[in-house]
Amino acid sequence: MNRGGPIITESGGYADLHLHTRLSDGTLSVDELLALCKRKGLRCISITDHDNLDSYKLAEDKAKEIGLELIPGIEISAVWQGKDIHILGYFCDPTNLALNMELEDFAKQRIARVKAIIKKLNALGIDISYEKVHSYCKGKVIGRPHIAMSLVDEEYIGNFAEAFTKYLGDGCVAFVEKKGLNPQQTIRLIENAGGIAVLAHPYKSGLSDEFIENMVEWGIKGMEVYSPAQKGAVGRKYKEMALKYGLVGTGGSDFHTESGAYPPGCMKMPYTVVQALKECREKSRAEWF
Repeated sequence: MNRGGPIITESGGYADLHLHTRLSDGTLSVDELLALCKRKGLRCISITDHDNLDSYKLAEDKAKEIGLELIPGIEISAVWQGKDIHILGYFCDPTNLALNMELEDFAKQRIARVKAIIKKLNALGIDISYEKVHSYCKGKVIGRPHIAMSLVDEEYIGNFAEAFTKYLGDGCVAFVEKKGLNPQQTIRLIENAGGIAVLAHPYKSGLSDEFIENMVEWGIKGMEVYSPAQKGAVGRKYKEMALKYGLVGTGGSDFHTESGAYPPGCMKMPYTVVQALKECREKSRAEWF
C-alpha cells in the first residue's frame, strides 16, 4: 500500500510540533516556553497540550511578536481496548463548538478519574487529597502527572517515574482505566474542526504495525517519526512506514520540563515537514469540499 508522500529532509530551519506547558502536564508557562523555543532557534512550533487548546489563544500574539510561527495543536488521548492512544491534532479551529464541547467533557472525565485514583491510594494508606493534587494543576486538564507530583512532594515515593511504576501505570494497584473516544471518533473530531490527525510516538505507546495500519485505514494523515523514543534503527523503521502509507512524518521533542533530557528542537526536524503538513491540510480540505 504505497500512497506517496515522501518525508522531506531539505534545510530551511527547524520545527518542533510536540511541546507541553503547565496548562497540561508541562512545567513552563506559555510565555516561558515561547521564549525558550526562540532561544533554541526554532522557526515553527506547535504547543500540543493534552485535551485543550488554551495555549494557542495565549501564545498567538506573543509568537508573532517574537517572530515564531505557531500552529494550533492539541494531543488527545483516545481509548482502544483499555489502552491510551495519543493522537495529535494540527490546525484545528480553536473556536469549533463540537470540539470544545467534547474537550469540556474530557475535563470532567479527568476529574472523575483522578478522584477514583486518589480513593484507591487512600485505601492503601496514602493520605493525599484531591485539593492537594489540584494545587499542581495550572489549567483545566488534571491527570496522573499531578498525582505523581503530590506523591513526590509528600515523600511517598522518591521520584516522578516511581509513581507510575508503583501506583499509577497500567495494571498498577491504583490504576483506573481512562474513558473517552475511540481512535476513529477522535480522528473525525479533529477533521471536523478543520484539523489534521497525526499518530503520536507509536514506539513509546507500544503500538503494533498492524494497529498502525488500522489507524491509516481510519484516516490518520501523519505519524511521528522524529521522537526521542525513536532513534537509530527504530526511527528509520517509522520513517519507512510513513513513506509506505503516504503519511506525513512529523515529530518533536515531547518537551515537558527544562530538567528533562530533551529540550525543544532536539530532534532537528526540518521545516519542510511543516510545509508537507500544510500541503496535506490543503489536500484534505479539497477532498472535504
